[in-house]
Amino acid sequence: MSARKKLHQWHGWAGIILVVPFLVICLTGSIIVFKKELDAWLMPEIATLEPTEQARLPLTELTAEVNEQLPNYEIGSWEIFPEGHDEADRVFVIKKGTDEWHKAYLNPYTGELQAGPTESGHYLTDWLVELHYTLLLNDLPYVDEHLGLIVSFILAVFLVFMGISGLIIYRKFWLRFFTLRWNQRLLVVFSDLHKMFGTFASPVLLVLGITGGYYSAIIYYEEWKEHGSGEQHHIMTDRLYNSELNIDALVADSEQQIEGFKPTYLLFPFEPELPFTVFGRAPTANPLLSNYGSVSNYDPWTGEYQSTYNLNEQGVGMKTLDSFRRLHFGTFAGMPIKILWSFVGVIPLLLAVSGTYMWLKRKSWKRRRKSR
Repeated sequence: MSARKKLHQWHGWAGIILVVPFLVICLTGSIIVFKKELDAWLMPEIATLEPTEQARLPLTELTAEVNEQLPNYEIGSWEIFPEGHDEADRVFVIKKGTDEWHKAYLNPYTGELQAGPTESGHYLTDWLVELHYTLLLNDLPYVDEHLGLIVSFILAVFLVFMGISGLIIYRKFWLRFFTLRWNQRLLVVFSDLHKMFGTFASPVLLVLGITGGYYSAIIYYEEWKEHGSGEQHHIMTDRLYNSELNIDALVADSEQQIEGFKPTYLLFPFEPELPFTVFGRAPTANPLLSNYGSVSNYDPWTGEYQSTYNLNEQGVGMKTLDSFRRLHFGTFAGMPIKILWSFVGVIPLLLAVSGTYMWLKRKSWKRRRKSR
């Protein structure tokens, strides 16, 4: 058997074996590309803000408001938006006496919580995100607590393999990319559709496979590095930062450490000895770089400046890894790219149907041939 035929065989068998979880990953990804829009539509009173002429309240004041409204929780992280933005701030809190994270929605103009705290997967789009990344296989009894991440990584490798092998197998199909033999029998039509849509979608699917695999691997690695020897996650009992900390001053200082820096995310110390960290976007013309690529760290008790990581000063490798976030979610060029990413996420359904049909027909043809 030639190498190309063997690759074709592996391509077919891999598609048959992993078709169901692969379709779940792709179809959920196709939906959550529009997570922001879906949240605004499904729960506008929770996820969005009414237009207002007010200014955002100071972060130090908002922190005190959240702590007062949620006395049984401690803030773990906080996604903040610029003045005039139509999304509510998302505050992630940890329930005292546990290591369980919850999410709350905060109106930064009034200091009132619009909803929360809720467990992971409480809202439909959050549940879809969890299904997309873990297939709901994390935290099952008697198996690795991060089984879902392992399966997601395997599916990402499968996606990369299917994309590359398909391009190799059908490499000459580019010569007649827009030619469909509609007047032929159904097997030929399905074959042409499979090649056409697979060839069209393969570049985006390869990007999604590589970026998704990276995130599954890096999250699993970080968990293994910190807790692989049996160390348990920190149980939140006491506040791990100074309640009198001037958070606005820290954010203002982060803007001085990197000229033009735009803060987007606050990471409070959720384990002992962690710093208070301000994430954000350093000024850049590169649309692929994320809003979280640069950081400044501060002592959580004194507010003393510790260090800064400026993505603009890093090499191509680190900038490439940072670009994976926008590449995976399709958020680097507005609505047209989001629509394209969502459409490509549906294509595997067609590939699965056409591929399965061709595989069954060929198996049937081989059985008939052997019976003669």
